[in-house]
Amino acid sequence: MEASIRVRERHPWRLVLLLVAAMIVSFFDRGNLAVAAPVLAPQLGLPPWDLGLLLSAFFWTYAVSQIAAGWLVDRVEVRWVYAGGFLLWSLATLSTAAVGTFAGLLSMRLLLGLGESVTYPASSRILAAVIPEERRGLANSLVDLGARLGPALGTMCGALLVARFGWRTLFAITGGVALVWLIPWLAWAPRKLSARSAEGGAQSPVGPNWSQLLRRRSVWGSCGGLCGANYAWYFLLSWLPSYLVRERHFTLNSVALWGAMPYLFMAVSSISCGILADRWISRGASAVRVRRGFLVTGLIMTAVLLPSTLLPRIEYAVAGLFMACLAFGVYASNLFSLTQTLAGPEAAGRWTGLQNACGNLAGIVSPVVTGWIVTRTGQFQFAFVAAGIACLLGAASFGFLIRVPHESRRSAAGG
Repeated sequence: MEASIRVRERHPWRLVLLLVAAMIVSFFDRGNLAVAAPVLAPQLGLPPWDLGLLLSAFFWTYAVSQIAAGWLVDRVEVRWVYAGGFLLWSLATLSTAAVGTFAGLLSMRLLLGLGESVTYPASSRILAAVIPEERRGLANSLVDLGARLGPALGTMCGALLVARFGWRTLFAITGGVALVWLIPWLAWAPRKLSARSAEGGAQSPVGPNWSQLLRRRSVWGSCGGLCGANYAWYFLLSWLPSYLVRERHFTLNSVALWGAMPYLFMAVSSISCGILADRWISRGASAVRVRRGFLVTGLIMTAVLLPSTLLPRIEYAVAGLFMACLAFGVYASNLFSLTQTLAGPEAAGRWTGLQNACGNLAGIVSPVVTGWIVTRTGQFQFAFVAAGIACLLGAASFGFLIRVPHESRRSAAGG
């Protein structure tokens, strides 16, 4: 046990940086198809409906596998669970460069989702064990930074690679180079995790079981809230490049810049609000109340700002998109920090896995529904409206179903 304590005290932020790097790779790889779509779809003769299915397919296995991934990281050595998932999704990305049929692309997307299902449960398990409550906003915001930098770099670098070398090169490079991450991970990742209670006291070996988790209203509040938020997030992640090219007539070189900017706006607000939340909590504010407030406020602001993307003048529409993404970062800053506070270290992996399993059902629905809307209407108007409504529903779930004081203390104690 002392070895795991030393890992926690001496090198927690090195672990955080590795988690950030893995999240960058994860979102870079899952967004590759969206970036390649403006070239790949015409080349392979894929209509919007088929493209929507391919963009959705990642989430079929990603969502379903979350519960198993959450159970694994709470029960099995987390370093090997994450390493196995990382290896699988990198090989799936690399193999995509060699396929050229709908069935082949579908198979690789399914494998990609299976591999990436370990990312959030494993990250949440590690952060709940090695980072104290008053620093988790920053730690989770840094991991969330990876989730924003991944699409930003993927859109920027990916679009330039596709424009110059073709879409197969994009998958070959990103799938192969990413494997280097496994070297520092296997060298530095902890073999065992000690469990720190929310109060910073003695370690508790027993956490809530599945039956106890499923009876908690806050579990379903976090699941429903993530569903609403993820509908909007995966709509942008899956369809933003095609929207800019198809409806706003951007070139791929233009997409490389303007398509990356929304994610950078998210990153700035996520880091800022994570630090702000930590400061409030360190001064005595309720962790649940503070973090829940950021989630609800960010989603409401996103819903209000998203319709501005429908303005006819392109400069106003793009500015509105940037502001909506800035607001979305306010929400994202404290999402998994709240989950870790409510679950406690021993249940963080399972709660996160269940939450992500439910939340990523929206990842299945959002790309397909958007493809259907664009096929039927020939434009993205109603797709943006649907994303705004989903954000409002998510805010309501977080705001009304997650209760504040006594439940969070009981959860942290593993009751």
